[in-house]
Amino acid sequence: MTDKLLTPVFPRLPHGAPFLLLDRVIEVRERDAVFSKLLTATDPCLAPDGTLPAAFVLEAIAQAGGALLGELEGRATPSPGYLAAVDGFVLREPVRVGDALRIEVHLVRHVAHASLLRGRVLVDGAVRAEGRVTLALPR
Repeated sequence: MTDKLLTPVFPRLPHGAPFLLLDRVIEVRERDAVFSKLLTATDPCLAPDGTLPAAFVLEAIAQAGGALLGELEGRATPSPGYLAAVDGFVLREPVRVGDALRIEVHLVRHVAHASLLRGRVLVDGAVRAEGRVTLALPR
């Protein structure tokens, strides 16, 4: 028996274009998920030099965490939440136009209305960014 859940092709998030930073759901498990994002020249979040600013890379990790939590809730529309904390986030190498991002998240802990997740962004198997985020639901 596998712990893989049935997953949609597209992430279910309350975010809309142009601020949705995930393109596809690759895999969702009980505490882990993988998403993809192809960074194109038409992406409105790009810096003038063709890189994705660190704040948006971090936001992609947070959105992946939110999409994982939404899938675990089993709702058609996930509960809107917010990024409550960031810990140990490091952008190791810039993310550029043409990069195919693999965004991986792991649910470390869920307590009351807050969830701690560890995430990382990879390009061609190399870690470009990583860190921990806490997502919270409004009270």
